[in-house]
Amino acid sequence: MNKKTILGLMVSSILLAGCGGSDSSDDTTVSVPVAQEEVTPATGTGAFDKVWGPDVKFELNTTVYAYLNGNIERQDMIDQFDRKIPENGIAVDPVKLRAAKADSYAKGDGLYIPNEIYNDNQITFADVLMYLSQTQDNFNVEYEWSEDIQSYKYTVWHDKNNDGDFDDEGDVKADPNWYATYMIDFGKFKRELYYTESGEALYLRLEEVMVQPNSGLHFRSYSPMMTQRRESVQQYQVGIKQNSKNSYYSDTTEVIVVPVVSITPIEETGLPGPSGKEQLFFNVEARSHNFRPDIFKKDKAITMADVLLSMREQGLIDVGFTFWGKLASDVDVQHFIINEINGQRAAGFKNYVINTGVSWALEDFAAKYMVSQQANLDSTAVGASSSTMPTYCDRKGQSNPFDPTDTSLDHPDGILDTEGEAERRENCDPELTEVSDWYNDQEFHFFSDVWVMNHPGDIMAVFNFSMYDFYPVGDSKRIAGDQKWPIADINNAIAPLNSEHLGWGVADCGTCHSLNGIHSKDDIGVSLGVNPKPISIYDEGVTSYPVTDPSELVIAPFECASCHGSNGAPEGHGEEGSCFWCHSEDVIPPNHGTASTYISKMYEGGNGEDIPNRTYRSVDVDSTDPEAVSALEVELQENITEVMNLSVYPEKEGIKWQGYWGKYKDDMKVRTNSSWTTDPVYPDPYACVTCHPNN
Repeated sequence: MNKKTILGLMVSSILLAGCGGSDSSDDTTVSVPVAQEEVTPATGTGAFDKVWGPDVKFELNTTVYAYLNGNIERQDMIDQFDRKIPENGIAVDPVKLRAAKADSYAKGDGLYIPNEIYNDNQITFADVLMYLSQTQDNFNVEYEWSEDIQSYKYTVWHDKNNDGDFDDEGDVKADPNWYATYMIDFGKFKRELYYTESGEALYLRLEEVMVQPNSGLHFRSYSPMMTQRRESVQQYQVGIKQNSKNSYYSDTTEVIVVPVVSITPIEETGLPGPSGKEQLFFNVEARSHNFRPDIFKKDKAITMADVLLSMREQGLIDVGFTFWGKLASDVDVQHFIINEINGQRAAGFKNYVINTGVSWALEDFAAKYMVSQQANLDSTAVGASSSTMPTYCDRKGQSNPFDPTDTSLDHPDGILDTEGEAERRENCDPELTEVSDWYNDQEFHFFSDVWVMNHPGDIMAVFNFSMYDFYPVGDSKRIAGDQKWPIADINNAIAPLNSEHLGWGVADCGTCHSLNGIHSKDDIGVSLGVNPKPISIYDEGVTSYPVTDPSELVIAPFECASCHGSNGAPEGHGEEGSCFWCHSEDVIPPNHGTASTYISKMYEGGNGEDIPNRTYRSVDVDSTDPEAVSALEVELQENITEVMNLSVYPEKEGIKWQGYWGKYKDDMKVRTNSSWTTDPVYPDPYACVTCHPNN
């Protein structure tokens, strides 16, 4: 069951559980105001308890690409994330944009929208839209403030054929229905499943969404009903904001009140599948904690992280964050990630997932024409009946294409419903609605420290999600304590070193000592020593001692620690798995030998049969070409799953069946510690937590 199905079920349970209102024992509204402490203007360690990471000063420094009104292909997305120049992308240089915006502010010419919450050097979707209006001769945008939605409305002119007027077929003239979707950056690793170049939808306000490094922004015209739907969501949020009253915090503190917050801590990290008991909190009051002074103006932004920090401040939950910089996958994150709830840490491939919004619109979007939506289906499973993924005004129409016993017409068919579902406030006007407007993924890939909630929805959720099926076979999912590699208790070291040691603080014992000769009395043996050759999970398997000949073994530095202690290494910060997910690019540990070096060790390019959904060839098939669709269906049935039906949706002009990235390159380089390989001399996370114990 995918993350959106889980979220839909969770939301249903929240709405049912929330009906008790203030009679619920979980009601968290408190009426005693307390004094607030001034927050040091810094991020990371030292700013808040249980926040691990450096002091960060983020500023967008990579080119991002904008696309206009459907002029985008799947290859653009793949090229962009491969760091190539996409054919249809309009390059946006953040340095030039910042200069243009600063000049506009100085002149007061109104070309750019003054932002009340972001620092002026930060770049939002609204900034990019106005930059395109300023720099593209064939594109013009006008904006006006709307008090009803407490945001801006945009009117667009687009001379698509560049002939100097806006009167030809395909041109856009005074269109009030433009908005945006966005593509996140996947970098080097092909983990995409439910994703097309259409990216993720936005009901959020464009001036409240920050642009991420190496991302793509797609501005396009939608049907009038899409505009109406988005503005109804925003207007609903305005009502929640206006009804937010101070109860816990002083009357001078700007607050929001989130009607329902769902928190589901992790129970077991070593098992696939979600785990943990859901906890519901009602009418949660939150203030700004100035978590990211490098990004937001003081006291002006209330983010999802602020809601959690406010709950911690009020004694409702405990929460911890850890910093992700530039990852080994070449994705530049630069955010603090939720990694602990009530003492339960994310580890390995089980992590915390976040979402917030308006409950009756959370299931509006789905990237329907993805072949992965139909892959690996079991006709008897609950997920099979929902695999066609309903969207706005398309929740019924056909029998279950994967279960012959279900002959109801309660399954989406890709055709506009004549009547919408009342509880979801749907208005399915055939004259104003185009169902394909909702063929994007739901807005999801935001980070809690920048997910702005100044206008909150009626629900916010932090739950855990298992990523086990998104990565290679089980042996690559290493977690401290899983017994795959030994972890020494250095508190029992029989000959611990001290600061007088010449190499105090140097992790690589091999800098001064010959690791294969450091014990000259032939006491290495098979009980002490590792094969120094990096181990591929595919061709050798992850195992502690794959070589039994002592002459081929060396002593690894983390084995030295079992007798000689940590040699001055600082304590860890509680992580149990995948240390080199973060400590491999811009937070590379010094003096750690081969711990995070690049090697050519991809077994067949990493294209193993265990992960077909990540390594199948790139799919791009026109939905209006029945022969091509039929051939694709046959191929998918042969290579991926026997349960496949691409006729679940009708032929749609301008819509393609898409999926997957294509295979990894055979000469692709990876870190010695990654999801593909393990460095035996510095095995992650076992060597890490041996020398950096999580005391």
